[in-house]
Amino acid sequence: MDWQQAASVGSAAWTSVALLASALAGMQGRGKLWWFFITMLCGPLALFFLAIWTKPLKERD
Repeated sequence: MDWQQAASVGSAAWTSVALLASALAGMQGRGKLWWFFITMLCGPLALFFLAIWTKPLKERD
């Protein structure tokens, strides 16, 4: 695997983690777009923080 293939796989994985964080944020009542961009910058660390931050901002019915 050369560097171009590795970069493609890495960027696809990074974007997938950001999409996963966006979906998790939406389920918790947080802003999807903000968490997408935060995760694009900070990566899996932001997803981990979002996952352990259990109290949602909006109360569920």
